[in-house]
Amino acid sequence: MEYYYIFQGAILSGGLPGLQAKGVALTKVPKIKNLIIIGGAKFKSESVAADAYSSPIQCPSLHFLGETDFLKPYGLELLKVCVDPVVIHHPKGHTIPRFGDEKGLESMMNFLDKIQQELPEKQEREIDYKEDALEA
Repeated sequence: MEYYYIFQGAILSGGLPGLQAKGVALTKVPKIKNLIIIGGAKFKSESVAADAYSSPIQCPSLHFLGETDFLKPYGLELLKVCVDPVVIHHPKGHTIPRFGDEKGLESMMNFLDKIQQELPEKQEREIDYKEDALEA
C-alpha cells in the first residue's frame, strides 16, 4: 500500500486554497497564490470537501493528468472547481510526466512565466540571483 501516499499531497494541495479562505487551515501564513498539481483529486470526505470547495479556487493552477492514472476521474472533478485551470495531459499513469511534446512544455513554461511576472520585484531579483548562482 506504499503507493497510497504518493498522491495525498496533490489531494491536499488542491483543497488548501479553499480551506485557507474559510479560515480552517494555514491561517498564519500568506495566502496561497498558485497551484501546481500532479495527479491530484478532490477530497472525498464530505465535511472537508464542503469547506475546501465551497467557492471556486481562484488562484492560477496547473494540473498534470495522466490518461491511465487511476485518479484521473477525480482529477477531472477537481478541475471543475478551479477558475481557468491550465491542464497538461500526458499518456502515462500516476507519475511525474516527461514532456514528449512541445505543447505540454510550452503550456508549463507559459504558466511559470505568468507566475514570475506577478512576483514582486524583490522576489524576482532573488530568483534571478539564484538562477545566476546555479549557472556558475
